[in-house]
Amino acid sequence: AELSDIPSGVLGALKELSSFEVVPHTLTLGYTYWGADYVLKQILPPEVEVPSSFETIKNQPRIKTVVNKVGTITNEFRVPQFEILAGKDDMITEVKQYGATFRLDYSLVYWNSRLEHEHVRLISLFKAGETVCDMFAGIGPFSIPAAQKGCIVHANDLNPDSIHYLRINVKINKVMVNVYTYNMDAREFMRHLMGVPASEEKSECSIEATNNHQSCPYTRGGGIEDEKMTIDKKEILEQGINIQGVGGPCMKIEVTSKRQLQDYKEKDWSNDNGVETSKHQFNETKNKRLRGLKLSRTKIWEHVDHVIMNLPASAIQFLDVFKGLLERKYWKGSLPWVHCYCFIRSNETEESTLAEVEAILNAKIDPVFHIVRDVAPNKVMACLSFKLPEETCFKSECNNDLNQCLPCAEEPSSRDSILQYDPSNV
Repeated sequence: AELSDIPSGVLGALKELSSFEVVPHTLTLGYTYWGADYVLKQILPPEVEVPSSFETIKNQPRIKTVVNKVGTITNEFRVPQFEILAGKDDMITEVKQYGATFRLDYSLVYWNSRLEHEHVRLISLFKAGETVCDMFAGIGPFSIPAAQKGCIVHANDLNPDSIHYLRINVKINKVMVNVYTYNMDAREFMRHLMGVPASEEKSECSIEATNNHQSCPYTRGGGIEDEKMTIDKKEILEQGINIQGVGGPCMKIEVTSKRQLQDYKEKDWSNDNGVETSKHQFNETKNKRLRGLKLSRTKIWEHVDHVIMNLPASAIQFLDVFKGLLERKYWKGSLPWVHCYCFIRSNETEESTLAEVEAILNAKIDPVFHIVRDVAPNKVMACLSFKLPEETCFKSECNNDLNQCLPCAEEPSSRDSILQYDPSNV
């Protein structure tokens, strides 16, 4: 601007505040004085959207394909749509992060390299031997490093292409020994894992035959006598024994824990709701870091340490699956940590997000909030970690068959003492 363009009244007011002298000066402005987004907005037509960021997926320096994300993510599998700007029409590539290799088809699955530090942060909270459920596993950015650390991982995703590449990545990274893959709806996945098999429910008088003789309470006939019988281990192993117990007759005593564990290891889930587990997973691993890993003998419905919910757009809405999910009488140890990812917009707060979560769980929680990254000027991605509250997750103690509640805190009646199984007598 010229000096003559400055009104004399303005100059006079300024001089009253401070003594200064106005001298002419020439300043040349270049592109370095503004950000790229501002410059592009000035030179591009108004109807053209300014690119907000870029990401390099393939290893440098040979970039073979350049793509542009078209529109917003709206499909069921949360996979972006792309257009090829230059290079080959080939979206299959490999990415290396924190010692793991991930193969993927960028046109079929979701991947975000900016989340590498978050993957490392969360996995650092896990310990070898812990059990992890990954409800929205994708191609394995959490599941693979957790398995490399020595965790037992149950990884699920609704997108069959994601599961296809997850299974490939499990083999590439040599963690077949402790990763189970599932292609299911996330709610059904959790119900499937936590559902106690009918055979397990019928074996409340099951015996781990570690001694030659074991005692088990039972009733004969109509269930009016209170007697005990001594059961020989050989008889159990050869034919099993049907006894009278809670819920009526025909409760079969199971075989040794060793045989139960072998059955659990060798169970083939490939035809059961998209679950893939096979015998070879329990053979000696080729991954040196996992050699000597002792697999947990605790069954999945008995204990889980961590549940990962990495679907920020809607993971909070899936928290309702935890209502009455667990069987109290089978659960062992502490309740799991839930790591739920979400978006927090400018008109939302941590307090409002917490209130939404507690309303769904119908319980109070003591969460740890971690801000992952800025997604947009008015939106951040966060991770909400909390212990699953007991009042939410355990099923009612009511016996649905009898339409009445079994006594919990009160002393049992004489008839209850006959019908109920006392584990201290085993």
